[in-house]
Amino acid sequence: MVDPVGVLYNGRITLDADHKEQKWEGTATENTIDCTVTTHTLSVRQVVLGPDAKDEANVVELEVMGFNDKKQRIPIYVSKAGASCVANVEVLVEDQAATFHLVRGGGPVHLSGTHQTETNVIEDDDIEELAEDEDEEEDEVVEDSPNDKNGMRVKNEVFE
Repeated sequence: MVDPVGVLYNGRITLDADHKEQKWEGTATENTIDCTVTTHTLSVRQVVLGPDAKDEANVVELEVMGFNDKKQRIPIYVSKAGASCVANVEVLVEDQAATFHLVRGGGPVHLSGTHQTETNVIEDDDIEELAEDEDEEEDEVVEDSPNDKNGMRVKNEVFE
């Protein structure tokens, strides 16, 4: 078995009146030429309300796909100028797309954390298992298949 190769990046995004949403594409990617799979984990650790924020409530929500491929919007930060401007949070998104929304207020709200990638080599046994799984999936009849989750692409990803 080959040990996985991991890389950790520090990053940040800023949500404000002009940029009310930020998309992050973190789905696992497969490289068939190199026989590798790269997984992604986004960990948001801190949210800070900027000093230029007006005296209004600022609310940040995270949108992800939940159970049975249903979109879930979860509030992860609520603050107002004059209150505590720094919040330590534990938001973890693994191998899926996510969108951060500033749903109330004009910010600026700064989110910081890490983006970790891990690349694993697919061995011959794993390739045979994947092929068998794909054959089984083709035999199954699926009704109301969900929309393509890979439709979201990051244009200006800051978490790298």
